[in-house]
Amino acid sequence: MGGNSKLRQFVSVVAAVVALGLFAAACGSSGGGDNSATASSDITVKAAGDPTQGGAVTFAVEAESDGFNPTTNRWAVSGHTVGSAIFDPLSAYDENGDAQPYLAKSFTPSADYKTWTIELRPNVNFSNGTPVDGAAVAKSLNAMKKDVLVGIALANIASVVASGPLSVTVSTIDPDASLPAALTTQVGYVVSPAQLDATPPANTRSPIGSGPFIQKEWIPDNSWSGTKNPNYWRSDAKGNKLPYLESLEFRPITDPQSRVNALLAGDVNMLHTTDFPAMAKLRSEAQSGALQVVFDQNDSEESFVMFNTAKAPLNDVRVREGLKLCTDPAEVRLISEVPEDRAADSQFNKDSPWYFNSGFKTNDPAAGKALIEQVKAEKGPIAFTLGTTPVPANVNVTALLKQQWETCGVSVATTTTEQSKFILDMATGNYQANLTRQFSGTDPAVDYVWWTGKNATGPLALNFARLNDPEVNAALDKGRGSPDLAVRKEAYATVQKRQTALVPYIWLAHSQWAIGAAKNIRNFTSMTLPDGAKAQSFQGGTVKLTETWIEK
Repeated sequence: MGGNSKLRQFVSVVAAVVALGLFAAACGSSGGGDNSATASSDITVKAAGDPTQGGAVTFAVEAESDGFNPTTNRWAVSGHTVGSAIFDPLSAYDENGDAQPYLAKSFTPSADYKTWTIELRPNVNFSNGTPVDGAAVAKSLNAMKKDVLVGIALANIASVVASGPLSVTVSTIDPDASLPAALTTQVGYVVSPAQLDATPPANTRSPIGSGPFIQKEWIPDNSWSGTKNPNYWRSDAKGNKLPYLESLEFRPITDPQSRVNALLAGDVNMLHTTDFPAMAKLRSEAQSGALQVVFDQNDSEESFVMFNTAKAPLNDVRVREGLKLCTDPAEVRLISEVPEDRAADSQFNKDSPWYFNSGFKTNDPAAGKALIEQVKAEKGPIAFTLGTTPVPANVNVTALLKQQWETCGVSVATTTTEQSKFILDMATGNYQANLTRQFSGTDPAVDYVWWTGKNATGPLALNFARLNDPEVNAALDKGRGSPDLAVRKEAYATVQKRQTALVPYIWLAHSQWAIGAAKNIRNFTSMTLPDGAKAQSFQGGTVKLTETWIEK
């Protein structure tokens, strides 16, 4: 019984990152419209004057969350969006994608990057009036570290202690020059001691953070509502207290077209989506003047085929390479209504500082078939199963891939599995090939846990492809352990080169997020850091509404 419980908990931590990152979330029924335009310029209404206080935003999110305690609950994009209204992270990305202090005042590493001192801002309180001090932050990070749901992201941390009234010392096992980047994620949200000490269900249903809004009510699968935190610690450049909005509501609407329809009907006045037909509709309506839309141009998840490199027949790199060459990703994007400018040959966009042209090649079926025939001559017929989740768009893609691959002489069975079991099967290695979507860290060190060979073996493995390559492992450690951009770029170039050579993944497309908003909503992506510098507008589909306002 205990083992099954641990297994279920492990599925939860995997789901926290992957749940809404499956290919299923990106695709729906055919939509029409000029999808090639979805990645171009934003369409917004310029503010007529200065920000005004008051008003309410009702934001349609793509899914419900299982609670609002970042130390224990499964947060995908919707959870982060709601969570960012309640909690503040220790760090956040600036417009260049570099992690900067947010709730923290500063991060100071030791020379070997194995000890970090986090200094906190003075006079910051949780919404219940207790201080955000060294003891509170250490308690929150230690709760993150010990919890099976989220602690894997902090596996390299040896200890966290309050080293002063407003300071915390973090010691790591291996050098980690990217710790501030890790603290932009769920593990960086600081939870009040009162919430951490609360008994269930209050510990997950009654959140207490230092963020801009305070929970008023949460009705699961219906709505989350919050009111302005009157004692929020941030002000704008002119000294006006933030947030501007008086209240905020998040409403889960799972179907992307229904979300767009709710915005057009005025039932909600903001939404997020990663569905390309929905984005095409938003753009069309924005061009006609009915609403506003902005598009995320940052790195996001990738759609891809993942191979279990530890299970026959896909443990033979020649088979994986042959299947890659027999794949035409352009046809996949066409039937999925994904614009060609989202084509992927790496987990990084071509304009990313981490992108390296590794020579990733597809759509050479003659060369692919030759490799397949070589293996068949040695080992006999090649047959395997390609899995996905039971969403029509996914089924269409796997049917197309089956057709492409069987032309090259293999036998492919396609199957669908409910999402939670689908994730569990990847974690336990109970699959051969899967259509999936993952890897959205702005800083690649955040995705370390998914690629390192340390997590590639055993009954449960976060490295789902189970690729354990010494060169990849060394490069990942080098990339995480160095602050030098040139060293890091070289390290992640090595990761991409080895992944191209060893083919754990066949890249298909980069995903994209968009925000739709009513015409009177202002400043919903031009966020700032506490020091006034520009912040990254999106973080994998999550937007902070701290500085959003409604023009009267």
